[in-house]
Amino acid sequence: MPQFPTHIFGMHDTGAEALFVNANKRAWIVVTVKATETPGDFSAFANAGHTVIVRINHGYGSDGTIPNSAQYDQFAQECAQYVAQSQGARIWMIGNETNFALERPGNNNGQGGEEIHPDKYASCFAKCRKAIRQVAGHTTDWVVPAAPAPWNEQTKYIGNLTGDWVEYFKDILNKCVALGQPPDALALHAYTHGFDANLVTSDEKMGFPFGHRRYHFRTYRDFLSVVPASLKGLPVFITEAQAADSPNPATPSWWQNNNIGWIQAAYKEINDWNAVATNQPIYALCMFRWQTGEVKWSVSDKNALQDDLRAALQKDYRVPTATPPIDLLPAAVQAEAKKHKWMPINDQAALYKFAQQNNLGYPQTDEFEFTFNAEAYVAQVYNGGIVYVKKGDWENRKWVKKP
Repeated sequence: MPQFPTHIFGMHDTGAEALFVNANKRAWIVVTVKATETPGDFSAFANAGHTVIVRINHGYGSDGTIPNSAQYDQFAQECAQYVAQSQGARIWMIGNETNFALERPGNNNGQGGEEIHPDKYASCFAKCRKAIRQVAGHTTDWVVPAAPAPWNEQTKYIGNLTGDWVEYFKDILNKCVALGQPPDALALHAYTHGFDANLVTSDEKMGFPFGHRRYHFRTYRDFLSVVPASLKGLPVFITEAQAADSPNPATPSWWQNNNIGWIQAAYKEINDWNAVATNQPIYALCMFRWQTGEVKWSVSDKNALQDDLRAALQKDYRVPTATPPIDLLPAAVQAEAKKHKWMPINDQAALYKFAQQNNLGYPQTDEFEFTFNAEAYVAQVYNGGIVYVKKGDWENRKWVKKP
């Protein structure tokens, strides 16, 4: 199992480590890579006490965050090779916002391409997780499904004709469990529509047909409300958090170079969530993003926004420890067993008791009836022989060897 920081503070991209260290904290750091690029050496971060979450992509833009379904096996091996040759990381996320049209393989500016329905993504994830966990030294690594794009209705399919992003998330998780490769942790994205700290705790809902879905940062609660019972104990990483675009032109959108307490409010919101023991534990909240290049996303060029982060870092918001990661294999076995007809065993039945008294093992068939010399008999096959008795004469049970 990976090691991780004691606090929930994190950043998308490297470069902000000094902010965390100066506050005597260690960071969760999200990095994005292509499976076919030079493997990463993250050991310097790990040695300093930080934890790197590596998002492995097939590519970007028209290449698709995961490849065409015909290439899933190849992609899984590429992911495994990247993991095998990298250092200092033990948490791997497969792809990004797979319900978003711009992330589809073969898309052209969001048009066309292969839609990534839950069955396809789960198949890709299962192959990748299996391949990664077969790498020597990585058998207990955490492999995490892609975070869906909230409020995105572009991926519709039978059973989800509105393209509901929360249903999409639920369907993926259920299909991963059914394939015997359940996630080791979960990833989410959460934003507010506008640069306003009050929106962090807003429960404002959307319009039809999504009137039951939250419109701001608390979308994370909608996602966590549909996690299957077998995955409720898993750690959660919010790998992207920021103030995003607002539909109101009068409202400042995206990140601004102002300390309005947005970041402080976001960390307090997650700490308050974690304070409720029955809530699914959120281990990390990572601000999106440190990297410069797109001014509306970057934090590194906004000193006042960094002051907001510094103030948040003074809080003792710790990673929950009450709910440890659970062994998900039993849940996968149960899901598979439900597909098959079960043979009932009546441990009060006369044949069963006789078989146990004579060390004949356990049933291999149900009880069955047959007729001999016009008399009705009941029999049952066990590991060590066939038990039989004339119907109604339950005290005179006998057994013979199996043919």
